[in-house]
Amino acid sequence: MYDFTFWLAYLSNALVSAANTLLCRYADFVDFLGGTEYHLGWIVGIGMVGSLLGRFALGDSIDRFGARRLWLITILGTLGSCLLHLAIFDYRSPLIYLARILYILMLAGVFSASMTLITGRVTKERLAEVIGIFGSAGFAGVVLGAPLADLLFPHGITDRWSADRLFLVAAALCLVSYPLAWLVPERNPNRRAQRRQTKSRSDFRGHPRQRKRPSTFRILCHYWPGSVVAAGIVAGAALFIPPTFLPRFVAEMGVHDVSGFFVLYALTAITVRSLILRPLQRWGLERVIAAGLVILAISQLLFLTVRQPWQLVIPGLVFGLGHAVLFPAIVGLGSAAYPKRHRGLATTLMIGTFDAGLFVGGPIAGAVLRLAGNFGLPRYSAMFVTICLSLLVFDAIFVWLQRANIFRKHPPSDASSAQEKAVKLGEIHTPSPALAGCGPASQGVNSAAPGVLSVALDNGPALPPDILSGAAEPPTSAAAGKINPEEAAATVGHLPT
Repeated sequence: MYDFTFWLAYLSNALVSAANTLLCRYADFVDFLGGTEYHLGWIVGIGMVGSLLGRFALGDSIDRFGARRLWLITILGTLGSCLLHLAIFDYRSPLIYLARILYILMLAGVFSASMTLITGRVTKERLAEVIGIFGSAGFAGVVLGAPLADLLFPHGITDRWSADRLFLVAAALCLVSYPLAWLVPERNPNRRAQRRQTKSRSDFRGHPRQRKRPSTFRILCHYWPGSVVAAGIVAGAALFIPPTFLPRFVAEMGVHDVSGFFVLYALTAITVRSLILRPLQRWGLERVIAAGLVILAISQLLFLTVRQPWQLVIPGLVFGLGHAVLFPAIVGLGSAAYPKRHRGLATTLMIGTFDAGLFVGGPIAGAVLRLAGNFGLPRYSAMFVTICLSLLVFDAIFVWLQRANIFRKHPPSDASSAQEKAVKLGEIHTPSPALAGCGPASQGVNSAAPGVLSVALDNGPALPPDILSGAAEPPTSAAAGKINPEEAAATVGHLPT
């Protein structure tokens, strides 16, 4: 499994991540063009539209055209979007917004397609392990890209050649990653044969293989985990705003060194996810989110103590801890609100909430900086305090909404115990063809076969085809959209970084 091609893919993704980390100097680029933090907030916020719109189309494109092909195309697209910035000479130009949207969309495609390709080569039993190891390539790129940014731009971006060099080096890193990705084969050749065998087994009773696909909108609305989606948006804003504005924050001190923050932040996130994430699952994901929001709020206040660049390691440590626990907990809890057959859509939705956070928070942060300056207040102190207070207020609302789960005693919620408690025994039956496949997702058993023990994870009722098609009204069941904490905890181990 961890063969030569796996490490080629790992290195390719690490190089693209390094290019992305290098563009932490994007704030300096906007400043060189004459823009302020207010304009930077709008540029990066609107740029997230590319990722928000593209995430739902990426999954379908990967299925239609193949993960390897889309991976290679999006690497070239990332390279091209970097080069497109060479033609930007004014922060007010519509081209800067177009280039940013294209860059974010292509970057999302690189990481989604590569993860799909690599995980498609392994069995379910080792899926979580491979996702964890391959996902760490992103943090490896941060460790490489942040010092490189300080080395190339010790005084920030002060002239046109420095601005062009930023995007030329980023494009060069993408170019080097391309042949590494090209050497990775499409998939394990045995997988196609296994898929053919599975298809033939599913047809032995003569039932049609395909049903009309339900509306994505209906699926999302029926199982919508509102409070967890809101938590993802708030956490996404708090996680993305400080790194985005960090170069301008330290520039006010007369320096441009930001690598200490990014390196320690990445190393902390890797360590926490490797060592303490699984024990935290047993505590309950609602509690992890509530505590993680408090940790993230504390990290915002620690930025107020920074007077020298080396002091960035202090908020970086706490910031990395908050990111490490919040991301998998929010995505895991939100994804578990959906049945397993819709888990891919659910995971895409929950990851997209973090992008929505920057889309909403970027312009707000820029406006806070402008207003604070107009009133003669310390600009960045006002921004960090605003983020901190927003996190604490939302955390109180989240705890109140999730009080039934937070203030109860959580049983051990590892994957095995969660599945044990959700197994329904004694349901030996012969389902009718009309109802085959309409119940909760089965685990490796053919629910269409007579006399088969039905083993399912109870994650809320499934929607029958007549309801999803609009022919009937959905039931007003309290279970719709309800989150199973045990299954949510089991989901954490299967998430990308």
